[in-house]
Amino acid sequence: MRRGLVLLLSCAALASAQQKKTMSIDPFDYSAVMTAVQSIFGTQMNIGQGIQAMMTKRVAQDGRFTVVERRKVNEVMREQDFSASNRVKQGTGARVGQIKGADLTLMGDIVVFGRDDRRVSGGAGAFVPGAGAAVGGYKAEGKAVVVLDYRIVDVETSEVIASGEARGESKRTSKGAGAAFLAGGVFGGAAVNMASSNFGETIIGEATMEAVSKLSAEINTINLNGGAGDRTADLDARVADVSGNVVTINAGSGAGLAAGQTFTVYHKGKEIKDPTTGEVLDVQTTPIGQITITTVRDRISTGNFNGAVKPVVGDVVRK
Repeated sequence: MRRGLVLLLSCAALASAQQKKTMSIDPFDYSAVMTAVQSIFGTQMNIGQGIQAMMTKRVAQDGRFTVVERRKVNEVMREQDFSASNRVKQGTGARVGQIKGADLTLMGDIVVFGRDDRRVSGGAGAFVPGAGAAVGGYKAEGKAVVVLDYRIVDVETSEVIASGEARGESKRTSKGAGAAFLAGGVFGGAAVNMASSNFGETIIGEATMEAVSKLSAEINTINLNGGAGDRTADLDARVADVSGNVVTINAGSGAGLAAGQTFTVYHKGKEIKDPTTGEVLDVQTTPIGQITITTVRDRISTGNFNGAVKPVVGDVVRK
């Protein structure tokens, strides 16, 4: 009994692993905010790669997807080639041709990356835009805004299966002289970039991290088996085998099926034919129950049937 339970749990873990989709993450396009980037950091910086690195870390930590490396894939390929050489002990290195492909790609655009700073006069002095600080008797109020547009693309079909927007904001108020809270290239006297440890302490860093967190959370709630990009929306499969309440149909992962999906099974009825040509124009169908997919292969899937009438080979399976 105990041995059977261990086997059952192992199978469940394997099925869960098989259901997890693989995702690659592209650098985000930041061409729309290059001027703002120059103003904030004092130099041109590839914030698209910075967002890519943050998203890669968050998505991998969240665990819903298996994240594959694409930015430095050439280094992985070089290691495979080196392992295949005569200089590496046989059987100890990486095998050539084992780089995993991606099911989905996350790509996006940074459409807002900047500040909304204003000052309130309280005496002599001047506001320093580059440093985001109050000098003299001014009170500086700063708001940083970062907006990320994203889309998830099915690599096989190039369909956009999900899209949206994530917005991050941070606000601070500084009173008195020399109290810097955002640096355009300087934070607390030290150079700041997206890779530096104190980036998250700046107002633009806080807004960026909030946008990344919201985008990561949204990705985790997306229903990848439904919506406009659902490849099973037009499914028109047939029952290929029936064994008790276990039904096999003639559609699999190639048609977008995945374990856990549910479809309706219909009995085929009367055919409606064109009286002139004899062409079948329609087939009357009657719903008899539902099948929940449990196992998926390339061209077939197996699932558990629940219904009052037992299905037969040739019955129709649709959404």
